[in-house]
Amino acid sequence: MITKQTFNDFLLGQEEATEMVYREYRNLAYFVIATYVKNQDDCNDILSDTFLKVLQSRESVKNPDGLKQFICTVAKNEAINFIRKDSHLVKSELIDEMYGESDKNNDVLNILEPLLSNKEVIVVYYKAIFEMTWDEITKETGIPSSTARLIYKQAKDKLKKELRYV
Repeated sequence: MITKQTFNDFLLGQEEATEMVYREYRNLAYFVIATYVKNQDDCNDILSDTFLKVLQSRESVKNPDGLKQFICTVAKNEAINFIRKDSHLVKSELIDEMYGESDKNNDVLNILEPLLSNKEVIVVYYKAIFEMTWDEITKETGIPSSTARLIYKQAKDKLKKELRYV
């Protein structure tokens, strides 16, 4: 979790705070990118571009609560821009199909993000939305499958508790 002080230091361009923000949100940003782009090398390049763009426009984030959403939005936009530029990767009719699908995925992401930690969002998304096996989740995230199962169970319990009151 990024503290208010770390956020303020990040806005001032302090290296340590910038590194903390990167470490906190890189996996989530990668995850958002990977929902659009399936090539790992491309995802890594887009992740770099994402954080470069975040650094260049960090003054547009007004409070610490908006930082996570800002980074996710930049990651999504960078991935979409990549798809548009590299039209040989995806035909235009598939892009339209992807936008429709990605909008649904982003709706789910918008619901999960405020309720769960970054790791919980990633594990739930991979398991419930992409229907990945525990081994696939481990391969993609580096989280051991037993830990991923525990994270998934805890996240489900949190969601049941939170959504019961909606």
